[in-house]
Amino acid sequence: MSDNLDLIITAIPYLLKGALNTFYLSIGGIAGALLIGLILAIFRISGIKILSGFGRVYVSFFRGTPLLIQLFIWYFGLTSFSIVLSPWQAAFIGLSVHFGAYISESLRAAIVSISKGQWEASLSLGMTNKQTFLSIILPQAWRRSIPPVFNSLIDVVKGSSLASVLTIQELTYKADLISASSGFVVLPILLEAALIYWGFTTILNVTQNRLERRLQV
Repeated sequence: MSDNLDLIITAIPYLLKGALNTFYLSIGGIAGALLIGLILAIFRISGIKILSGFGRVYVSFFRGTPLLIQLFIWYFGLTSFSIVLSPWQAAFIGLSVHFGAYISESLRAAIVSISKGQWEASLSLGMTNKQTFLSIILPQAWRRSIPPVFNSLIDVVKGSSLASVLTIQELTYKADLISASSGFVVLPILLEAALIYWGFTTILNVTQNRLERRLQV
């Protein structure tokens, strides 16, 4: 028992270094996923067949295939076309395009749930389609989409653990490394890593709750 406790204490600084890389991955993935999700949602509701068709196929593919396979495609598969990405580049792109598909559906559903009467009222007041969308529709859609969007953002944090297969020394990679070097004392280290992931996702949950309360006011 005392040996496990010593190992847990010794592992803390190494796991925190990995957690910092997890933080960077998550922030990059979240930013990319939000941007891609918004663009795809606009494509889907645009009424332009090429754009809406592209958005539909994109969402179907990236939601219908595993994130791990997608990461392998970005990192290993593109080398067939002489395109070489670093592990970090592949992970950022993989997380962004994968979870962007989920976020786009959340945003699209929120946008189409807004009454058409609001569009008509805004246009009757002399507002353009762009002004109506940015000033009237999008703020309301964002408020409605907060719960599902934040669920996807939490999944970005958890999905970043798969970047360990690309040799990025994030939290999961560090936990595996420490477990192997300690004679495969696995459970205490994995529980320690799980608590750190839980801390990240708890921060997102708190942020979601505060946003919801603020927007309700």
